[in-house]
Amino acid sequence: MLSLLISTLLISCASSAPDTLSLVPDFIGLDGRIVGGETVTIEQFPYQVSLQLLGGHWCGGAIISDTVILSAAHCVSWPQSWYNVRAGSSFHNSGGSLVEISTIIVHPDYNPSNLDNDITIIRLSSSLSFSASISPIALASENEIIPEGTSSVVSGWGALEENGPAPIQLQAVTVPIVSQENCNDLYRDHPLSILDSMICAGFPEGGRDACQGDSGGPLTANGLLIGLVSWGEGCARATYPGVYANIANVRGFIRQNTGI
Repeated sequence: MLSLLISTLLISCASSAPDTLSLVPDFIGLDGRIVGGETVTIEQFPYQVSLQLLGGHWCGGAIISDTVILSAAHCVSWPQSWYNVRAGSSFHNSGGSLVEISTIIVHPDYNPSNLDNDITIIRLSSSLSFSASISPIALASENEIIPEGTSSVVSGWGALEENGPAPIQLQAVTVPIVSQENCNDLYRDHPLSILDSMICAGFPEGGRDACQGDSGGPLTANGLLIGLVSWGEGCARATYPGVYANIANVRGFIRQNTGI
C-alpha cells in the first residue's frame, strides 16, 4: 500500500499538481499554474524556491532569511521527511542548492476547509549562501493595506494554460491588486469567502493569473512579499482573481516564530 502511495505521489510531483492529494476542497483545484506570463530567470526572482515532495516539484515558496522559507499551509500535509527545498535555480528539476528541512510550522489557526491563514514557516536544516540567485525578500508591514490597482508580480513553475503542460523554467506574470471588498463581491456565489487573511490579484477579463500556482509561491509588490499563492476558481478565468495568503495579516505569526 505504501509503495502504491509513493508511486502515486511521484506521478503527481512530476506534473507539479497538488490536486486531489491536498487536504482542501476539490473545487479549488490546486494545480499550480502561471498563465499569460513570461519565462524569467532566478536572478530576477532570487527569493523564489521550489518546495519538493519525494524529489519532484510540489509547490513554491519564498526565502525570508538564510534558514527560513514561507509557503502555503495546504502544501505541507505530508510527512516532513518527504520534503526538501531547491533554491537558486531557474529550473525546478536541476541546479541550485537542494536543502533538507528541519521544521515545518503551520499557522495555528489554519483552516483547511476555508483556507483561512494558509501559511507555513519552513526552517531549513542548513543555511543558504546568498548570491545573485539566492536572496531573501522583505515582508509587507503588519496590517499594511495594499491599494487596489497596485501592480504585483507572481512567479512559479506551474502549467502555462488550464490542463496544459508545466514548464521546467520559472515563469512570472504581472497582475493588479483587487480590493478585499471587490474580491468578496466577485466571489459572492462561491463556496469560499474572502477573509482578512487573504489578498486578491488579477484582471477582470482574466487571461493572466497565477491561478493556484505554484501554490505557496510569492506575490510581490514594490520589492516586498505581500502574498503567497493560496486558491482561486479555475485558471485565469474572467471575474475570478487569484487569492493569496495576506502576509500583512499574518506578520505576528511570522515574527513570533522567526524574529523577522
